[in-house]
Amino acid sequence: MYNIYSKRIKQEDKITIVYCINIDLVILIYTGITIYFNIETLLGDLYGYNFNSSWCIFLGYFSPVILATLYWSFVDQAFFRLCRIVYSTKRFFQHLYLYLSIFPIQFILICLLTSPTYFWHDVEYLTTEYYCYVPYINFRSIIWLAFICYGIPIIFLALMYLHITIFLRRQTSNQRLLIKQRQDRDLCVIRRIVITICLLLALGIPAIILLIMLFITGKEYPLLMRIEWFFVSLSMFGLTLFTSVFTPQLKNIIFKIFQHNRITIRGEGVPGLIPMR
Repeated sequence: MYNIYSKRIKQEDKITIVYCINIDLVILIYTGITIYFNIETLLGDLYGYNFNSSWCIFLGYFSPVILATLYWSFVDQAFFRLCRIVYSTKRFFQHLYLYLSIFPIQFILICLLTSPTYFWHDVEYLTTEYYCYVPYINFRSIIWLAFICYGIPIIFLALMYLHITIFLRRQTSNQRLLIKQRQDRDLCVIRRIVITICLLLALGIPAIILLIMLFITGKEYPLLMRIEWFFVSLSMFGLTLFTSVFTPQLKNIIFKIFQHNRITIRGEGVPGLIPMR
């Protein structure tokens, strides 16, 4: 965060840092919520505590909001790559403050889009899990949340990737090597983002199978919620790992900052020493 305001870092590198900070911050918040849910489940299993309250209902609504914000953050990152490649001549799309303003606006929109589950009173206290969430037997809200959290982000990522691919194929072969290398790198990053999201969505296949069984039989599998949260935890771990590994610009930025600091320290004189002649 300190280096965002540094003049020795390029504008596009600052935007990369901002996106990584945003993704990691959302992962941290969502991980905190899941830990809170697990603590309530543990205390409920051991001592039978009842945590039903207005705060519990709000947290059950807020959890999908954070999850949707997390997946939409990857859409924002892909949008930045799209602007760098397709609209590289438009200075407005290369400005840091544009992407800083996207996050709060997007968060407000996600809150509004997921608010029907709150006003429909579909967030309930789950007596067997000891926390509040939308029960899977409520297909109306579950389908709505799946559409907001997963469906629309995947559609936008696919459209952006398709648009960039078509744009690059239409470019002339005499394009400057430096520009072509940067575009190929951006396309590679977007491809990795799409692969990451698809892999993480694949972790939800067990929960989807259990939901299909619930829809057919009308009976909820007793461990459905706990199985889902297990795979959600794997998803958060995977997102943290893939964000670091699949963002080469971030590693290069950190390396350049570290290298610059080492050069600065070595170049400074040590007080109290007399230079040798």
